Amino acid sequence: MRVFLFLLMTALSMASRLAGAADDADSSYRLGNGYPVSDSGFRIGGYATAQVGARHAAPKHFEISDLSLFLTWDNGSRLRFFSELEVGDALSASEQQSLGIQDAHFEFERGYFDALVNNNLTVRVGKFLTPVGQWNVIHAAPLVWTSSRPVVTENLFSTHVSGLMLHGSVSLAERQLEYSVYGDASDSIDPHRSKEPFENAIGAHLRYFLDDTLQLGVSFAHFALNEPLPVRYYLSGLDVAWVYRKFELSSEIVYRAGDHAFSENNWQGFVQGVLPVPMSQHWFAVGRYEFFEQTLAQTGQVGLLGLAYRPLPPLIWKLEYQLGTHNELLAPDGVSASFAVLF
Repeated sequence: MRVFLFLLMTALSMASRLAGAADDADSSYRLGNGYPVSDSGFRIGGYATAQVGARHAAPKHFEISDLSLFLTWDNGSRLRFFSELEVGDALSASEQQSLGIQDAHFEFERGYFDALVNNNLTVRVGKFLTPVGQWNVIHAAPLVWTSSRPVVTENLFSTHVSGLMLHGSVSLAERQLEYSVYGDASDSIDPHRSKEPFENAIGAHLRYFLDDTLQLGVSFAHFALNEPLPVRYYLSGLDVAWVYRKFELSSEIVYRAGDHAFSENNWQGFVQGVLPVPMSQHWFAVGRYEFFEQTLAQTGQVGLLGLAYRPLPPLIWKLEYQLGTHNELLAPDGVSASFAVLF
């Protein structure tokens, strides 16, 4: 805990100095926007996360859980590039393990090219985040309100696709409709395959903006996961997000069914609310309820209460406690705290 607090204060101090420097009109760097490499079109950015936790029936632990590096290229042409390289568990310690890099591992998170066909259509080729719901495509720690991730946002599908996607937006009934349609070819183009990658997947996600505060999304997918049995799955999902001033309400529900006689159908979902703390500009209360049907186990349920401090948009400190039933495997009870910075 003392190591975590020391690193937290150091990070806050460094971030404050960077933010102060960003106020200088001559500065080429602004916290959260990445660093432009002269006039080449390249920009370097990323994020880092430090986390400490005490989960039920597990040793207390500390870890630098994510060190991610973004490299983008955009020179104003119709072709753009984005990549994310990550070192997971870069530095860790627990009651049973001294501080070290023994759990560190490299992950090729994303790497793709975007070709802008017109104002309504972009073609993406490479490895990218699966557009199921909203959490998975914005899951970076500085951009979300809790240290723990809802089970539904990663349990029923591969979090990455390696293949081709067509995405863009069109006007429908005087409102914006965003779309993503994708196909997977992991065996051919993924140099570092994700855990349980898709096999021959196709899918789509639609998001409709009902007004400036409310958006509704639907997801569809047909795929096989890399499991011992050759089972193909059908997935459908619904996601909703409402944002008004500093109040937020969001929810995702996913249903997955297999075409094998022994496969189980699963419902999973969550609803989450974020409320600004009265008389404060930077403190927020977070509450979440989630449920998840489990293969060969009873349905799990979890309630979460948390507090988040965001002094600047790229910085966030989080503290939370979650408690549930039949949740030991996927979302165990306990306390966790984290600090994340987008640079």
